Amino acid sequence: MSTVKIQNVNFHNNSMGEFIDIFDNRIQEQEKTFVVTANPELVSLANKDPKYYRTLNHADFVLADGIGVVIASKIINEPLKERVAGFDIMGELLKKAEKENLKVFLLGAKDTTIEKAYVNIQKKHPNLNIVGKQHGFIDINDEEIVNKMVELEPDLVFVGLGFPKQEFWIEKHIDKFKKGLFMGVGGSFDVWAGEVKRAPQTWIDLHLEWLYRLIQQPSRFKRMLVLPQFLFKVIFERK
Repeated sequence: MSTVKIQNVNFHNNSMGEFIDIFDNRIQEQEKTFVVTANPELVSLANKDPKYYRTLNHADFVLADGIGVVIASKIINEPLKERVAGFDIMGELLKKAEKENLKVFLLGAKDTTIEKAYVNIQKKHPNLNIVGKQHGFIDINDEEIVNKMVELEPDLVFVGLGFPKQEFWIEKHIDKFKKGLFMGVGGSFDVWAGEVKRAPQTWIDLHLEWLYRLIQQPSRFKRMLVLPQFLFKVIFERK
């Protein structure tokens, strides 16, 4: 499978549709799958934290969730096919799950947020089989929660604990499950709950979703500084 290495992280080079087909096949074959949706901030952390870097290397798929990653791939003349946003791929997988009667588990966010996200997901997908939900204010080593999840035998586990905690959680516990696709979804539950608005499609098409989020949440400014630093490093290393 084709990959592109950007700042020491291997990104799988597939389109959204191709990823959905690959994941659907793995789910049907009950092949466990660890998916990371990575943006420049996540890549930067991986280059600073050896433990997190090792965790990313244990993932089955690393997706380019961030236009900065796509731009970087073009700078090094190994262009990725497209940005694959975690929220979008979660949405596509939920459609598949409803159609194919797959079991879904939601883990993450505040208790009130995950409850609202659950309600809104069920409204959009009334026949979706959500077998469980759990807020994200948990100890990563809490085996009781994991054991309850294992008993439910979910096919899809969406983990919104924020990085790096969500990837650490998946890596630590995935082996306890018999099957399932496990994906870190960051703040997607906040969007599903209606607590954070996603950018209008026009902004997304113009690759300005990051700017829309910054306008909504000015407190993200310091985090956004990672993007130019990331691109400068890519340009420098290309020379």
